[in-house]
Amino acid sequence: MASRIAYIPREEPPKRRPAKRGNYLAWLHSLPCVVTGRNDVQAAHVSFAAPWHGHYGRARGTKAPDRFALPVCASEHARQHNMSESAFWDSVGINPHELANTLFGIWSDYDEQEATSRATSRILSGLADAGRLPSRDLA
Repeated sequence: MASRIAYIPREEPPKRRPAKRGNYLAWLHSLPCVVTGRNDVQAAHVSFAAPWHGHYGRARGTKAPDRFALPVCASEHARQHNMSESAFWDSVGINPHELANTLFGIWSDYDEQEATSRATSRILSGLADAGRLPSRDLA
């Protein structure tokens, strides 16, 4: 007997935009850059859609929801804006929607001190796996 795969209709984007979360963006600024590990980051919003991860892109004239922002140093943030955004994230080997959801979940689940420690560990582990962990000798 052949099995059938149920058809699941495409999910529609939400009717209202999510609320801005200034305290989340402020917390992101305490984390290292997800690309280089440097400090002094900016909140880089991921603009391209990925409905599987709950991101429907951005409306005309608006930023993407804060939940889809990542801590990125100024030079990498500028590079992100100077090329195709999906090509930028592919070039650094990061799934930005997955990482953004992970960081937002950590921020939501723990108090600020523990969230900062866990998120920093996750970012540095990702950099180590990619062979981009900054050397302590350069500090």
